[in-house]
Amino acid sequence: MNLIDLILFVLLLLFGVRGYFKGFFRETLSLAGLIVGFMAAMRYNQTVAALGEEFWKVSPFILKGASFVAIFFVVYFLFSLVGWLLHHSEKFLFLQTLNRAGGIAIAIIKGAAVMALIVFSMSSASWIPPSVKEKIIASFFVPPLSRFAEGLIRIGKERIFAKEDGRVQVLREIPHL
Repeated sequence: MNLIDLILFVLLLLFGVRGYFKGFFRETLSLAGLIVGFMAAMRYNQTVAALGEEFWKVSPFILKGASFVAIFFVVYFLFSLVGWLLHHSEKFLFLQTLNRAGGIAIAIIKGAAVMALIVFSMSSASWIPPSVKEKIIASFFVPPLSRFAEGLIRIGKERIFAKEDGRVQVLREIPHL
């Protein structure tokens, strides 16, 4: 165990503490809000922009961007609001222990995903000195985090990009939830 492992462990611990205070409901629904908000914005931004053209005489590019941002934030806000309401009703529903423990678990998984992507990027960066790269490679936590990052990247590419006729194209249609 080297300094890199200690730093990664402390960061995971901090994510866990944050999850304890936010709770399962807020952690899960904020993450779901980000994902669903992005998917809804990708799916419906052109439709909302077309509706906006009737009311505002602005560039279609600006309308598409504004509609994307508006849809994303509305969906994210609604999910976060539901998470906040559930978090504050945990005492009445006798779910406080489950909420706290679940919050820790979800936050550690989210933290591991963020750290995995950072470690994966740093281990392949050319600007990192060789001595630091050796410490990164010798770390106990880096190999599993790198495999986790590779899986996340592979899944992300499969979900966002599709191959047609040997060319990679960004998906225009995101399936409904």
